Amino acid sequence: MDMAVMKEIIDKLASSDNWIVLCHENPDGDTMGCGLALYSLGKRLGKNVRIMGRDPIPGTYCFLPYYNDFECCRKISEEDAADTLLICVDTSTAARSIPGLKELLPHADSINIDHHGDNHLYCRLNLVDPDASASAEIITELLTESGWGIEEREAVSLYTGLSTDNGNFRFGTTTPRSHICAAKLLEAGVRPDMIDEYVNENMTPEILKLWGVAYTRTEIFSNGRGAIFWLTKEDFADAAAGPSAVDGLVNVLLRITGVKVALFITQVNGENKVSIRTKAPYVARDIASVFGGGGHLQAAGAKVEGDFREAIASLKSEAEKYIDDRTVAVK
Repeated sequence: MDMAVMKEIIDKLASSDNWIVLCHENPDGDTMGCGLALYSLGKRLGKNVRIMGRDPIPGTYCFLPYYNDFECCRKISEEDAADTLLICVDTSTAARSIPGLKELLPHADSINIDHHGDNHLYCRLNLVDPDASASAEIITELLTESGWGIEEREAVSLYTGLSTDNGNFRFGTTTPRSHICAAKLLEAGVRPDMIDEYVNENMTPEILKLWGVAYTRTEIFSNGRGAIFWLTKEDFADAAAGPSAVDGLVNVLLRITGVKVALFITQVNGENKVSIRTKAPYVARDIASVFGGGGHLQAAGAKVEGDFREAIASLKSEAEKYIDDRTVAVK
């Protein structure tokens, strides 16, 4: 953690009267938890603060404080950004944020707080720490260091970000630092059982069947090291479900004995979206980068162009080549 940059960011937050907090596309628990925690901070510091992103917040996170204040916008304008500090959270590139941001960055005050190792450092101030298990970990430490403290509503949002991004502290990215941050959030009033109920105990019978459809398509490859399954747009329509209904589904494949690389591809909103999870020594973002995607060492995503069936075949083929090459390299 670069404490000098953190101090600069604290000073910039304190001196700026107008904030816009920006979340990444297809928002998850970490970007929303970080964004809403900073939004709450801005409110109690007396700032004129807004929070926005290009895609709606999944209903899973409707319990988060200030959920209804989130603005779903197709573009951020010069008028929006005038005399305003832009704060990007958990977003590795400007392209993953709201349209229009890239054009504004050369002229705007901006902060980038993230834990993705492939972050493009696209803002004026960049606090990027790939050793953090979640961006929420960084912001928990920032609020502690600032002296502003953490109120319960902020703690709820930050714990949601922390626990969803490190798999309820099960992933290899979890460290003693993660648990120290969690302890601070519990001291601020978080109830983990309540958050778990909202995030993980919201499955309908239709969504359970949707997960079952994916299970039946499981294919094992590369001598048991790789696994893949998929869902089509028709599968989602039959379940009357959106993409958030399958959050976390890809992780199930890593529970199969011997599987080190898990692939899940979905056909949503005209795009072939891929989720990748891995165990050491395999690196998820190495596979994602083949398709222009990115992410973390053990969790990454991408979009694969073309026909859905061809996309499945292409993804599996590239993963097979990667697994074979990586396996040979580490022997």
